[in-house]
Amino acid sequence: MVSRFEFTCSDGRQLLVHVQRRKGARHLRLRLNVRNQIILSAPWHCPDQACRKFIDGNRSWLENQLNQVPQVVGIRDWLQHSAWLTVGGQQLAVKLLEPVSAGCPACCRVEAALGRVDFCLPVGAGDAALSSLVRQLAGRAIQQRVAVLAQGIGLQPGRVSVRDQSSRWGSCSCRSNISLNWRLILLAPGLQDYVILHELAHLTELNHSRRFWQLLERYDPERCQHEAKLNAISPALMRVRL
Repeated sequence: MVSRFEFTCSDGRQLLVHVQRRKGARHLRLRLNVRNQIILSAPWHCPDQACRKFIDGNRSWLENQLNQVPQVVGIRDWLQHSAWLTVGGQQLAVKLLEPVSAGCPACCRVEAALGRVDFCLPVGAGDAALSSLVRQLAGRAIQQRVAVLAQGIGLQPGRVSVRDQSSRWGSCSCRSNISLNWRLILLAPGLQDYVILHELAHLTELNHSRRFWQLLERYDPERCQHEAKLNAISPALMRVRL
């Protein structure tokens, strides 16, 4: 059985459909992942012919999704379009300072009092250098913000890690370890705090029961508004790549 099919759009574009066969799956399902790849989930023994027929039968839906979905963008393009990051509960303007002399190492300067973040890149530095600086900044800034918010509500999380999660803003384990998405620095301060408070609430209620939502509303009285805003912008932000 094949793992990929070719899909030709009505405008002539040729795309790949990646097949993920799963034991226990009962139905065929098409979706786009955060890299805008076409994914077909299928039962383990589903024949290739049935998969191709399903793709062809959903051609109109698939092309409509491809035309509407946000584009995948690199962090440099994102910052040039949306030139700010949230650090320390503040929205700071971003400047890409380049070129500096070739002998100078890439660095990041956070000037909170001046309301800005400066990324200094050497002559000839590619996007990887900027991505590395953004990743380092996100790790420090998000961990520090977790510490501030946790102290404010009298909680103590375990290990706090910042990762490149493909579709989730955060998670909390049964051992009180919290994992957060580096893209939190792309959110406005209130939304960033909402995500962190959501995971901190799981230290007390490791579920999404009524008690959990009541607790989260104590931590963030605007949690309904924040959740709605986050849901609206997540498809675009999850497609920002380092």
